[in-house]
Amino acid sequence: MSSSAESRIQSQKLRYCRYTDTQQFPLLTSLILPFCTFSFIDYFSSSPIVEPSAAGPVTLGFDSLASWTAYFSDKFKALQTMHLISGTGEFTSINEDEYEVVFAVIYHAAPKEGETGWQGAGGGHYHERWVKGKDGEGKEDWFMKSLRFERLYWKYTE
Repeated sequence: MSSSAESRIQSQKLRYCRYTDTQQFPLLTSLILPFCTFSFIDYFSSSPIVEPSAAGPVTLGFDSLASWTAYFSDKFKALQTMHLISGTGEFTSINEDEYEVVFAVIYHAAPKEGETGWQGAGGGHYHERWVKGKDGEGKEDWFMKSLRFERLYWKYTE
């Protein structure tokens, strides 16, 4: 893998976290393909973003950036979040225009309304596909094609 591709994909992933945390969802179109698929596997039932499950993991799936944005813009409007990517990611070349990347992440979430109330901290791994394409101005860039998040850790306190 070229270091410029790795560096750019890493930069795009950091933008994904910042745009999500600051709820600037329209900006995600600059780094995520419209037909990107999203899957979130949650092994815990005490999450502010998924419905509780009686048994087993909860899986949320979205077949486009628009459906993902509609769901999370609603769920996040009352939350403050912070996603922290650990390291640079593990890159596997599929071909010269496509990479599979695994990013470790730790995140924090709490209600926006103040310094009291519940607080959650979680972590897991993003498994993603990134492809080379052209942006709105015809410039070559890297775009997220698919995302699968497996949450492995969740601590919730009141």
